[in-house]
Amino acid sequence: MAQAECIITAIRELMSRGRPPKSPVHAAHTELVATLAGNPSNPIYADVDSEDLDGRADHLEKVFAAVRVYFAAIISDAALKIPGTTLDRRYLDKLFRDLSVDALRVIRNAVEEMREHENWRAS
Repeated sequence: MAQAECIITAIRELMSRGRPPKSPVHAAHTELVATLAGNPSNPIYADVDSEDLDGRADHLEKVFAAVRVYFAAIISDAALKIPGTTLDRRYLDKLFRDLSVDALRVIRNAVEEMREHENWRAS
């Protein structure tokens, strides 16, 4: 974990180059890249077990959280620059939230199924 924190700090410093972020979008992008670099996905091999898949779900949850912040910054910035209410931020946020919740639910359900199968085989 300490190594990941060093990577995240180094990326933040490189991307900011000692300057304050140019915009909220730039700051969110820096955080997204730092989060992704500090949270590499572990490989899943042919003999996958529930712990491997659970780890993948944890990884994906962190990725979705980082992408959601970046997505919100991009949408908010765009909404400020276009007239009227043609960009429904709440609708887009709900779509993203639904996608991430559904994707994680599918993986977590598969983890539970695998655990039941592993427990059945172990007994």
